Amino acid sequence: MHLNRGLLFWGLALITAGATALAVQQGYIDRGAVADAWRLWPVILIAIGLSIVLARTPFAVLGTILAALILGFGAGALVSVGPSVACTGSVPSDLTGTSGAFTGTASVNLDFNCGELNVAMADGSGWTAGTATTGDREVVVQGDGDSLDVSATNEEGFNWDGGKQRWDIGLGADVAYDLRVSANAADTNLDLAGGTFDRLEVDPNAASLFIDLSGAAVRDFDMSMNAGSAEIQTDAETALAGRFTMNAGSFELCVPDGAALRITVADSNFTFSHNLDDSGLTRSGESWTSDAFDGAATLIDLRLEGNAASFTLNPDGGCS
Repeated sequence: MHLNRGLLFWGLALITAGATALAVQQGYIDRGAVADAWRLWPVILIAIGLSIVLARTPFAVLGTILAALILGFGAGALVSVGPSVACTGSVPSDLTGTSGAFTGTASVNLDFNCGELNVAMADGSGWTAGTATTGDREVVVQGDGDSLDVSATNEEGFNWDGGKQRWDIGLGADVAYDLRVSANAADTNLDLAGGTFDRLEVDPNAASLFIDLSGAAVRDFDMSMNAGSAEIQTDAETALAGRFTMNAGSFELCVPDGAALRITVADSNFTFSHNLDDSGLTRSGESWTSDAFDGAATLIDLRLEGNAASFTLNPDGGCS
């Protein structure tokens, strides 16, 4: 029987890539370890070269299998960790502080890469930004009476040792916000309890994310996550409406007993799993609704889409 080594190579590579990405997403393989392993990417070239050298020897099939497995692991790891492959070193601790005040509603944009991002609500209408970076990064903080923009440049461009950042951002709870957070390869903690948000847009990639929305009002919520994990904590006073899209990620939502809740799963497919059928909610079509939803003044109304992802409502142990 003739064995098509080209089909064998790509079949094994794709299977290995998918299995690796799934194992990272489910927590069976540590995401940080995978990011560090990508520093050995030249091994992929060595494996492919070895398979070519062995192509006309009795070990041709063995070389093909070895190259496929190494390439598949590398591809799955890259999909899982994304920008984390260039996020190395320790998180800095000495922060440089900047502050200001808003005079009305405010637009806030946080464009963060690599490290630890913390946002918390505070009394009043002021804002604070404590920032620290390593490597050749420079943080730019621009704020006035109705806007705040924080971003960082890296003059070295893409490199394997670009270093990490830490930002501690404080936002006054007396202001209504249009808040956008882009977090790549970051541990992100958004303590937005008690805040008011006309729009909240969060885009985490290869990141871990926790959002506390206890007592918060979010009129338009939009989150798109790739290769990461997210947890959202709510309470009886949380008003939340919007959508959540995830690819190769996990999302956990914690709500109190008796919450006025509706969750709609859009364009569901076999790669997206959830526990809504076991949640005690009433299903109608693609929506699961609590008995308290109709007529309630404070609602949680979310629309979910996912690929190679999972959603858990009220996981064991809660959200933290």
